Amino acid sequence: MSHPQPPQRQPSTDETQRYARTLHNVALLALFACPALALVPPRKLDFYTVGLVATTAYSGNYLLREQTGRTIWQHVRPDPRSPLEQDATAAIPATEQANLSKELQYARHEMQRLKPESGGESGPVTSQLQASQSQREAWKVQREKEIQDDVDVGKGFGEMITDQIWEVWNWGRKSDDEDEG
Repeated sequence: MSHPQPPQRQPSTDETQRYARTLHNVALLALFACPALALVPPRKLDFYTVGLVATTAYSGNYLLREQTGRTIWQHVRPDPRSPLEQDATAAIPATEQANLSKELQYARHEMQRLKPESGGESGPVTSQLQASQSQREAWKVQREKEIQDDVDVGKGFGEMITDQIWEVWNWGRKSDDEDEG
């Protein structure tokens, strides 16, 4: 004969919140304590060190998933079924390009959402999508011209990349060297 089990009690909201807060605090502690323990002498690569590294990675993954809703692996390898997300994660060289990409992504989303059942296209969404695409093409032509001008002046690709990073980092302002010359 088996003994009947008592019914399971559901945790209260307060208990659930305390549990989530405790998990968060433990993950934060492990994220910093495990690497510190791994660096304490004697430093050696053994089962315990591997366990500390794995605990650090697991804690970081937990905190990232708690914050963004996506794991480290999902950040590293985006979903191949979502072309919009692939467009969003492409290398964006300037804030103008970021704005154009967001507009294009929004236009595509609206196009899919407002697509009529009859198969015809909706006017305003189509024109907005075409405008975004033409802006993107105009930006590409302008960027290619800037690159060609820099190559003609004699700049190397490393210097062009450094200039581009400087421009993005400083929100479009040119460096002091260019202002003087």
